[in-house]
Amino acid sequence: MIGLRYPLLLLLLLPGLWLAWRAAYRWGIPSAHPTPRFARLAARGIPMLLVALLVVAAAGPELRRTVKGRAPVVDFAMVLDGSSSMRTLDDGKESRWDAARRLLRTFILRRPDDRFALVLFSAHPVTLSPLSSDHARLWGTLNRLKLEGRDDGTAIGSALMTAVRRLADSPARSRVILLLTDGAQNRGRVLPAEAAQEARSTGIRIHTVLLGKPGAEGLYPLEGGGQAWLKVDTDPETLRQIAQATGGEALAADDPEGLARSLASIDRLEKTTLPVDPPTEGEALGRWVLLAAGLLALPLVLDLGRKRGKARPAWMI
Repeated sequence: MIGLRYPLLLLLLLPGLWLAWRAAYRWGIPSAHPTPRFARLAARGIPMLLVALLVVAAAGPELRRTVKGRAPVVDFAMVLDGSSSMRTLDDGKESRWDAARRLLRTFILRRPDDRFALVLFSAHPVTLSPLSSDHARLWGTLNRLKLEGRDDGTAIGSALMTAVRRLADSPARSRVILLLTDGAQNRGRVLPAEAAQEARSTGIRIHTVLLGKPGAEGLYPLEGGGQAWLKVDTDPETLRQIAQATGGEALAADDPEGLARSLASIDRLEKTTLPVDPPTEGEALGRWVLLAAGLLALPLVLDLGRKRGKARPAWMI
């Protein structure tokens, strides 16, 4: 099956053909209108064919073949805590915020066939990406994310409910919410237990990852420079109940290495092999189209060199 990677570029075909017709090529500078039928057709047809080949090459033609097989398919909603406490440095070098984003990018990379949604929350949840298999765009979103100081707080229940809605219409048999937070709920009208019950009723599992060690202090960077010791209120028991109610796992990560181990554990848990629509692989054909265009343009180039500097014949004007 022949397909196009950028089919919208074919819209350039009509204006390109019109311009090629208006700028008919003049073979050999004849002093009068060419009488042979082939010469008349070549004067108009070759430039039009050349333009058509170039537009088709730009549209990315490819030969698509069906690849038989099965792929692991899971739909994830990643729920990331964006409260100010995520600036805390557990190892003295990397903040919880930077470590969480870095490990989420790695997690996405390890699961090329899965789809991901991204929800950021502090006092209120915000959906940064609906379910998407465009992993490059998700990477870019995670890279550009910044912690904002305004509207601070930790609304875990509201964030989980938003993630449930993102997965509610998913046709995947395995749907999973991955919650990364370092605090306890102190904002929002939805309780974490209510969100967990909603997730359970729709068949969604919730895995929770608690960042930072409960009851311990961490270094917090100050606005004017320097650092101070900060103790963040945590609620590991609530996170454990959320995960347990939905058949998920409650994991703790008090350092970047612990976070890496937690995400690796979830990666091992969520390996569901399901039949999917037959995927395809494409073999690019653009180089062959460009080769045909080059061969077609070669006699034009040679003829242009031969008649360089000569006047345009009257029949072409």
